[in-house]
Amino acid sequence: MRRWNRGIRWLSIGLTLSGGFAPAAKAENLRDAWAISLSVNQGLRAQQETSTAAGFDVKAANSARYVTVRSYNIDAFLAQSPKTKPATVGNSSSTSGGSATAAALPTVSLLGAHQTFLPISLTTASLPIYTGGKLLKTVDSARHQLNAQKTEEVRTAIELKLTVAEAYVAVLRAQRSLETTRSNVEQLASFARDVKNRLDQGLAIRSDDLAAQVSLSNAQLSEIQARTTLESAWATYNRYLCRPLDQYAELEEISELPTDNDFWQKMAAQVVANRGEFAGKNDAEVRELTARAIQIRPELVRLAEQGQSLVAQAEATRAGLRPQISVNGGFVYLGANSFIPQGNGEISMILDWTLTDSFKTRRQTEALKAQSRASTRQKSDLAADIALQIRTRWLDLQQAKQKVPIARFAVIQAEENVKVITDRYRQQLATYTEVLDAENRRITSLNSFYNAVYDENLAGFRLQRAVGDI
Repeated sequence: MRRWNRGIRWLSIGLTLSGGFAPAAKAENLRDAWAISLSVNQGLRAQQETSTAAGFDVKAANSARYVTVRSYNIDAFLAQSPKTKPATVGNSSSTSGGSATAAALPTVSLLGAHQTFLPISLTTASLPIYTGGKLLKTVDSARHQLNAQKTEEVRTAIELKLTVAEAYVAVLRAQRSLETTRSNVEQLASFARDVKNRLDQGLAIRSDDLAAQVSLSNAQLSEIQARTTLESAWATYNRYLCRPLDQYAELEEISELPTDNDFWQKMAAQVVANRGEFAGKNDAEVRELTARAIQIRPELVRLAEQGQSLVAQAEATRAGLRPQISVNGGFVYLGANSFIPQGNGEISMILDWTLTDSFKTRRQTEALKAQSRASTRQKSDLAADIALQIRTRWLDLQQAKQKVPIARFAVIQAEENVKVITDRYRQQLATYTEVLDAENRRITSLNSFYNAVYDENLAGFRLQRAVGDI
């Protein structure tokens, strides 16, 4: 089974069933679509801006380790210049003579003669000396948050690529469906003309003509529906490339299939011969893909980074109970004309130590640690889900691969059957219902074939998304 899988894996349907056509030289391919969507999608750009913001958070947390300089400036306008009252000479219980002596002394201006404007300036510089690891752990927490956000950016990008691939395949599928319905209309229109001629010659009855016209009308209705489906597929595709919804382009096919009928007959025979085997019997590839996914899936990396960020936050919170030591220097300027000097410098060392906060900090620390353990358990649960996703997607791919050769061989048989039945009808050896049934089987087999091919493409993309390397 693996031999023929390798033989037809990732081949494109750039050839029609009856022959082939040369794709346009400048047709847009899926890689072009991915490049365009990744450059213009606003959802992805929003994640990139969020990553930029997280990067500034890291720089801000790191800046807290260095000197902080602040300047406070006040301009005070006083209603009147403040003055000091002179001290009374002698005992306060002295006679009125003493009071008269105090009253005779002049008052002294506190700021300066007639000064009512007082400028005040305070400039300080502070440098943390010891924080018990609080600042370092805060930086570590911010860095892990940045890493977690970057993984979210990666997740958004691969989700966008899968969405664009699905929209791209939907357009190709709709185009093939429209081609099939048009070929059905052409075949039934030709058959209706034959029946009409035979009716005119007296070789057919009225019911044959009516049945042919009804079948043709139904095919025309299907063509209208297929055209609308294609327009809707184009609108969806253009939406993710930020284009006008009614814009069209030439798209390259994403697989190429052999046209040798013997090849398809041989491949179909192999599938039928191996139909009793389980697709997952030999799942070494699944184990390899699962191991790779566990390493690179952005969702798992994000949970790991979040857990480490929470651990760092817990350590930073716990460090708040340790002594916080900083050295401070400053310069004070008081614009009083009577002050000598008007400015003065200072330097000090500050010790801030919370001796007890009634276990508040410790409980906050335990809460953060519990959240970190929750992230670890979520990661383990998600890893199990990813293993299931990969196995499911891999089985879907194996199923799609097996359908392609059988569906293609069915098309070959259906087309041959149409020729045989049509010749028999012209020789009056078959009825019109046999011709219509043969044409219906041809259309059904064509649709099944194209669906099988595009289902294989989608299954491959979805498996790559499950692994995380689309």
